[in-house]
Parts: sequence; structure tokens; C-alpha cells
Amino acid sequence: KKTDTPANTYLRGHDMLYMVFSGTIKDGKTEEFYRDIAAVSQKLTLQHDKAVVYQWHRDEENANRFFLNEQWESVEDLHAHFETLYKAFGPAKPTERLPSKILDYLDEARVNFYQTVG
Repeated sequence: KKTDTPANTYLRGHDMLYMVFSGTIKDGKTEEFYRDIAAVSQKLTLQHDKAVVYQWHRDEENANRFFLNEQWESVEDLHAHFETLYKAFGPAKPTERLPSKILDYLDEARVNFYQTVG
């Protein structure tokens, strides 16, 4: 079992996991992405997972740009969330964490971890 993931490294000494998943949706796939990926994952996550915060956001000036604000109490809760995503959207490629069905909609994607200040 791999334990030295960015999330695990981040959580050492932190009480909460704060992360932002952001990216750009391929042209012509925007509405389909928000309907079939964002809305479905939002509903399933709030029903089945222990997210403190899980909220998708669409850029006001460019609908192809988005971010997903996530807050988790533990790495275990985040890992359980990935299992929910795999059940809904299928497996990830061996080199990826997110299901291929999600990443196939995107031209670019990134995840950033944050810590509180003050």
C-alpha cells in the first residue's frame, strides 16, 4: 500500500485536507461535462462520501474553465471518494488517479493542495 501520496504528505501535521481540482474542458464538451461529470459527481459525493466541502465552479468569462473546491477530514475519506468516482465513471489509467472518463473531457487538469493561513 503506497502511503507517500501528496495528500498523505500534506496531512502530516494538518487537521484538514484542502484541495482544488481545476482545468479546461475540451471545446464542444462543456455542457456535457457539467451535466454528466460535475453534476453527477456532486450528487454522488454529497450522498455517499464524507466531504466537508465539495463544490464545482464554472468560470464566468470562459465556461470551459472550472474548479472544484474540496475539503476532507482525512486521506481515508478522500480515498473512499475515489472509490465512489470509480463506481460511477469507471477505472483510472495506471498512471492517473481520476477515472479516464473524467479526464477524457479535459484539455488540462491539475490538483493543488492548500493549508490554512493564520
